[in-house]
This record gives sequence, C-alpha cells and structure tokens, in this order.
Amino acid sequence: MKNSKESQPQLDLIKKKELVRLRRNYSKPILGITGYLGKTTLITMLSAVLSSRGKVLKTPHGSGSWENNLETLSRLDEQYDYTIFEFDYQHGKNFAGLLRLIKPNVAVITNIGDAHLSYLRDAMTLALQRSEVIKYIARDGVAILNQDDDMSSALSQHIITPNIVKYGMNHSADFFASDIEQLGPNGIRFNLNGNKKIELPLYSVFNVYSFLACAATCSNLGIPIEETVELIRKKFTLPKGRGNLQKIKSIYLLDESYLGTSRSVSKAARTLVGFGPYTKKTVLIIGDMTEQGLKIEDRHLNMGHFLSALPIDYLITLGHYAEYIAKGASLIKSKSKKIISVKNVNELLNTLETILTPNMAISVKGLGNIVFHRIRTLIEKF
Repeated sequence: MKNSKESQPQLDLIKKKELVRLRRNYSKPILGITGYLGKTTLITMLSAVLSSRGKVLKTPHGSGSWENNLETLSRLDEQYDYTIFEFDYQHGKNFAGLLRLIKPNVAVITNIGDAHLSYLRDAMTLALQRSEVIKYIARDGVAILNQDDDMSSALSQHIITPNIVKYGMNHSADFFASDIEQLGPNGIRFNLNGNKKIELPLYSVFNVYSFLACAATCSNLGIPIEETVELIRKKFTLPKGRGNLQKIKSIYLLDESYLGTSRSVSKAARTLVGFGPYTKKTVLIIGDMTEQGLKIEDRHLNMGHFLSALPIDYLITLGHYAEYIAKGASLIKSKSKKIISVKNVNELLNTLETILTPNMAISVKGLGNIVFHRIRTLIEKF
C-alpha cells in the first residue's frame, strides 16, 4: 500500500495559520459527513432542513475531495449559520490534516461495510480511516453512527467522545424506523421510534437510513423532529443520479445514473421492485460496476445471481463487465424475466423502444447523465 501522505497535498505554514484563525473565529455548528453510501442524499436532506434556519456553507455534492474541503474551509465565515463538510475516501484517503483544522461539532458516518475492500487492504484499515472524522471531533462534539452497519457501530468502542447517537432499524437505536411500507411512486411510510407514523417522498429503505441520520443530526442541533419531517416533505427531492424520480406521461423513470457499485446496484434494484405493484412492467438498465480490484468478472456474475431472484420483468445490461451480470442472471432460468445484453447506446435505445409500454417503471443505473438524458428523451417521444 502506498504511503497515505502521498495522496494528501501539504499546506504551507502561512495558509495553515489563516485556516486556524478562520476556524477559531467560527462559532456556528460544523458537520462532517462520511461513509460509503448515502452521503449526498443525507447532505441534501440536511441542507433542506438547515437552510430554513439560516445560511448553509457546504462542499459541492459528490465532491468531498481534499481540495474541495480545503476550499470550503477557506470560505468559513460567521455569515454562515451551518457548515457541512463531506469526506469522500474514494477521492482521498488521508483527511487527518484537514480534520485537525476543521474539528467538526457533529460527525456522521453513514456506513462502512465491506464494499471498499477492493482498494483498501482490509476492513479495519477502512474503519480506522472512516473514524478520522470522529477522532478529530470538537470538544463535546457528537458522533452519529449507523447501528446496523457493524463496523460503523463498533467505532463507538474506540472513540473518546461520550456523546454518541445511533440510528438504524434496530429498536435499541436512538432513532429507529419500523413497519416500513414501500409505496412505489407515492414514497415510503414507516414508524419513527415506534410511535410516529411518517410518510416521505423516498423510494428505498436506504433512503430511510439517510432520513434517520438527518433526524438525529437535526435533533442534536435543536430542531424538533416534526419540523425536520415537514421540511423534508416540502423542500427535499432526491439528488439527480441518486434515485431521483421523474414521471413522463404514465412512465416512471428512476435516475440512478451515478456510478454503479455492488451496494448501489442492489439499492436501485430493490427500489425498482417497490414499483412493481403500481406498474405493469419494470425495467432495470445497468452499466459496469466501478469497483476495482481482483475478480471483477466474478463480482458482476454474483450481482447477476442476486438480480435473478428479484421480480423484475426486464434486465438490460450495457458494458463489457455488465455483460457478466446478464450471464449471471441467465444461469437461473425464469419465464417471467427477459435478460438482454447490448453493445452500445444506440442498441440500448432501439431495444428499449421495442418494449416501452404505458404504466412502466424504468431504473437506469450507473450509465451516467448523458446516457440517462438520451433514455429520457426517447421516453418523452413515446
């Protein structure tokens, strides 16, 4: 493994002193968000709620690199009532130097899991990197952890702050969801902490985790649950590429076009299944998964095995490795599922045009914004 310092730019002494001054003079809440899945959705939710209370400074969506966080830190000013940093370990493995300067008041870890093992030596290495945001938390800061993610939850035994809040589906969590009902295009319904019935414009159980993290964070900032829920209902929409729902005539189009990984493909597929009872046909279109490392073909084959068991009417793959998803799905014969592998975008569009029908749900995963736009244009002309 390369020395982690090689991936971190160095700050000169004058710049560092300026950043220390900015942080010392900033008295408002600073939030640090990290994790594998759900960072962008959580930050969008938090922005929807916090912007009703004041001005929010944040790193750009999906741009939690060392450089972008440095730029956000350089803009720190009392005119902002809240500041949100995103630490994306796929775009930088050593944020310790910045975190020493930032010192978040609230640190949120969405999940760690095992999905990063392809490029980090082992799960503990990843857990320790993820814990940096908690290691450098401000005095009396709050750590908010996903109780259902074993490695995230386990970090509570290795951090100094006694202020730990956990969220998840487990009833022992401080914020938990139960009795979850997927309502397809109408969103999702669940009980919060066993006594609050909530319905939100979310379409996946994964999104419920984002809401729970948001609720835990906002509650610790003094914002009542009722206000958080109402603001998410009124002001929040899922980010583009991360499950944003578009209705075109009678066809539901789920924009999951952002990079495909094992977890995010699973999320997209399960979300689409939730639309099944509300539509006549469901179509899942998938590109190559982006995880690197060994046995890439096997990883795609395994995803095909997983998808073969889901009640999806059409599975269409585009890409060299995505073809292995189609092969994996084809190993389990099904009369109700049609599996199609295409070579290029034009072939994809031609195939889709032949199967388009009213009252259909289509999910596009991991093919990027340009391909998604071409699919949307085809549907608009249907």
